[in-house]
Amino acid sequence: MTIKEQLLQAIEALPNTRLAEALSFVNFLSTKPSITSAKSFLAHLQTIDTWSGDDFQECLEIVENSRGEAQFNYNPNPFQ
Repeated sequence: MTIKEQLLQAIEALPNTRLAEALSFVNFLSTKPSITSAKSFLAHLQTIDTWSGDDFQECLEIVENSRGEAQFNYNPNPFQ
């Protein structure tokens, strides 16, 4: 049995009260963007321009002021 046949069988078994929910989910899936590959993501990054706001310096200062010292736990067993 194909996936499409299994879906049709599952839809036919649904109570009428759940059909609208199933349709809504199928519509959501049809508009959901597909998972992008690393190559297409990199291509997208190349389309991004430079900073266009006038608050770059302020944002940079916020980032610098909110940095904390990194802490690493090298203990492989947290229960020791």
